[in-house]
Amino acid sequence: MIIHVRGDVVKLKGSLLENYWLALKSAVTLLLKEHPSGVIIDGSELTEIDEAGAHTFLDASNYIQAHRARVVISGMPENILEEIRRIPGVRSQLPICPTVEEARASLAVGGEETVPEIRRKPAVLVPLLGSWRRVLIPAAIQAAAMKGEVHLLYVLEVPRALPIGVPLPDEEHKAQETLSEAERILKGHGAPVRKLITRAREPIEGAGKFAADLSPRLMFVSYAKEELEVEGRACESVGTLCHEIPGSLVVFCWVDSVAPEGTREEECKAAVLVPLFSLWPKALEFAAVHATSRKVEVHLVYPLQVPRTLPLDASLPDQEQEAEQTLSEAERALKRFGVRARKFTTRVRDVVEGIGKYASETKPQMLVVAHYKPDLENESSRHALICTFCHEAPCDAAIICATE
Repeated sequence: MIIHVRGDVVKLKGSLLENYWLALKSAVTLLLKEHPSGVIIDGSELTEIDEAGAHTFLDASNYIQAHRARVVISGMPENILEEIRRIPGVRSQLPICPTVEEARASLAVGGEETVPEIRRKPAVLVPLLGSWRRVLIPAAIQAAAMKGEVHLLYVLEVPRALPIGVPLPDEEHKAQETLSEAERILKGHGAPVRKLITRAREPIEGAGKFAADLSPRLMFVSYAKEELEVEGRACESVGTLCHEIPGSLVVFCWVDSVAPEGTREEECKAAVLVPLFSLWPKALEFAAVHATSRKVEVHLVYPLQVPRTLPLDASLPDQEQEAEQTLSEAERALKRFGVRARKFTTRVRDVVEGIGKYASETKPQMLVVAHYKPDLENESSRHALICTFCHEAPCDAAIICATE
């Protein structure tokens, strides 16, 4: 057999009557360094193969799986494929395309862009999952504020019965269309956009692994309120991402034009509400950026927690003094952003429930809270926090799972 290399293609010619993988591996490894988007093994000019030769492709399949190598087989004559498919483990794991052109198109779509470290800007990652359209503009506003980029990620879901690198023309076309739609929505919003694709068995797992490798400054995911209130899987997904990604996660919970109990979005006050508890400085910074963009003020509320053994209006001089100091500190921080603030206190028995009730009564345009990621790793705590805010707040809520 003859191995001929040209560009990103390794062409096999003649009879394959022994295992040629070691020689073929050398050529493939070298080409992958020159063509990181992928390499094609073209078998269209193979004339004969036996069992020993077919083991070449078993070893190739093992290599592709072990290294997640961007390698696609193309142009195999049917009689050659029949012999290869007799080898256990090859039939379902070898990525095969009919032609070199189709293989190259698949590699072009499925490749993951890399950015040299020296040129890399702060990244805001938006996986195109859930209600992703709703979160694009908030992500762009945040990216522009940090002089960063929006990285749009499409997770191409590959069935477990197929090799991870298998060409999927219909899904690849859908990925390109979806990414292009997202890019059009972001046009003119002040942040450069990168379009990325990764392959995974499960979308959330794929997004989490990609984020772990990319290390974005922020990652946005978006769900309709109903998804977070009713579907446990959505809260479970948030937990997976909190655990996987090294940066901060913003869970954007949005309402439709008609919110629960008939509250319409236009009836909400032109304000972003920031409760001063937990990791409130992170929430404040986020809120200031979005209040500036929306041209609204920020409402600061300090939840003054009253023990159940005391009446709700009991005098608490120390806590009241702390509330005033914290509110003043937050107000000064907002002045640096040029954002107008209003200060409030509310008396509560339970902080999360009390803030949820306050948001329900005051109807802000957006509610922003922030917590340390470790505090949200417990499933019951995470579910209670997210569901309370999503259920009570009549308008959009941004829940930041922060690293520090």
